[in-house]
Amino acid sequence: MEVGERWAHRTAPHHGPVEEVEVLKIGAQRPLRIKVRFIAEEAEGREEWVPSARLRVLWQDKDAWLASEQQWSELTKDSPDDEDPAFRAVTILFDEHLWDGLVTFGVNYRDRGLLYVEDAPALAALLDVPESFFFSDSRAFTDTDGALTAPWPTTVQVARLLARTRADHLMAVVHKHEHQARQDAIYGRYYPGRGKNPGTHISPEICAEVDRSSQPAYNLLRQWCGADVVESFEELKALRDEVLRIGQLMEQAIGSLRQAGQTRAADRFERELGIPLETLRQAERDNGHSRPTGHRRQEDPCPAPS
Repeated sequence: MEVGERWAHRTAPHHGPVEEVEVLKIGAQRPLRIKVRFIAEEAEGREEWVPSARLRVLWQDKDAWLASEQQWSELTKDSPDDEDPAFRAVTILFDEHLWDGLVTFGVNYRDRGLLYVEDAPALAALLDVPESFFFSDSRAFTDTDGALTAPWPTTVQVARLLARTRADHLMAVVHKHEHQARQDAIYGRYYPGRGKNPGTHISPEICAEVDRSSQPAYNLLRQWCGADVVESFEELKALRDEVLRIGQLMEQAIGSLRQAGQTRAADRFERELGIPLETLRQAERDNGHSRPTGHRRQEDPCPAPS
């Protein structure tokens, strides 16, 4: 920016009138301010110190800039809000970073819900769709680097197809989210503080309310993953629960044998179990299973003194 240049001045970032101004002086302090003179006849030569951010582009580039602004406004006119279940579902999906370098989506105010495709041919092959699929909405466009940007409706369509490609993984993510939510609804959640700042405890009631607002997103992810995958995952989960239950019973039995002095029998059962007891205990902790009430893990008796 130089003295004598003419710039497009707009007070608000993305809306409002655009006025032609001439740069008279560049300030020396921070934040940077620029002294300008408004060119329009009705401004009557008004001069004013303005923040440098209000000078958007050189006046000669104004038309192209406004056209780009209008295109972006049209592209984002149906962007979702933060509470939209579909937006939450897409956020959970992309938070797994399963397709980095291939496709991402916008979460900030200016680009919320927009789809960014970095490699359209590869994504089309993954989803088994033609590349024209990404241009089903006429607002989609490619930039000079070949990256594609598409509006929110296309983002949802692509997210549904992406979910099917990693359905097993996403169902595990949903299960983890829901399991944690159930725990929080009973006990609340504690966030430790830093330094001298005390920690924060979120009450079970608030956690339960948050879970209720999040559940539609989890349900939508299940729908995108497909009924067959959901059913398979639930069957696998039930099988794992049963294995853990039997493992707990075996651990109790082995511990009781050791307490009774039947070390050889205990060792034989543990070998035939095929899984180290500590592995079972860790699996129980990872899956949120508690030990049966009143049961205490039996430890090996101390060896008799020789």
